[in-house]
Amino acid sequence: MPETAKLLNPGFSVADAEYPRFSLRDGVLKLAFVDWRERLVHVQFGNAAGVRWQELDSKGPEERDDSVYEILESFWLAEYLRAVARTFADGLRHFRLCFNAYGVLDVLATTMESMDAGQQADEADGPAAGTL
Repeated sequence: MPETAKLLNPGFSVADAEYPRFSLRDGVLKLAFVDWRERLVHVQFGNAAGVRWQELDSKGPEERDDSVYEILESFWLAEYLRAVARTFADGLRHFRLCFNAYGVLDVLATTMESMDAGQQADEADGPAAGTL
């Protein structure tokens, strides 16, 4: 089956966001960026098994370059399962976040959760606000 893209409404927008920052530690990917309203957004991916960043268009099945998707029938996820790097029991999903002209972030993870969207970027102070 071909890959298909399911548009998600994750409670935050990547459209016209600033260049994202991310870190991976102990299977948790943390993502931070300033959205189009100049609000700091933190997203956390649980049980992250794979991460890819590219500054090129993904040339995937998604219709827009400024949205968040789940890639169904993912070739990348299937590769993980074939290689027995992970199993179906892990419940992995393929998330794709398209940051307009900056690039595309692909993540294989169990969950994607917005942590604290809404804080003004210029109000961010202290280590928790802007540090991954």
